[in-house]
Amino acid sequence: MTVDEFDAALSALGWKVSEFCRATGLHRNTPSRWRNEGVEIPAWVPQHLGLLLDVRRLHAASLVPASPKAEGWLVQDLARLHAAYLAPPGGSDENP
Repeated sequence: MTVDEFDAALSALGWKVSEFCRATGLHRNTPSRWRNEGVEIPAWVPQHLGLLLDVRRLHAASLVPASPKAEGWLVQDLARLHAAYLAPPGGSDENP
């Protein structure tokens, strides 16, 4: 994740950097280090923000009346979310 992508995700959520730090327990200077010192953004950050954006989008979609044009979108979104966040490493859903 780049700093621009981080900023875009926060903007889409309507969050300030300080709110992200409070929500995640990061020190308030950590995002400044990503921005100004070139410190790499940890892999969990885009995953966390992606989940928050998905939840926000699904919530917004649940408030809109169903449309015949959107048929099947919920199942497709749930399958995509399951594959992205719930499937074990290696891509298999089966128990060993």
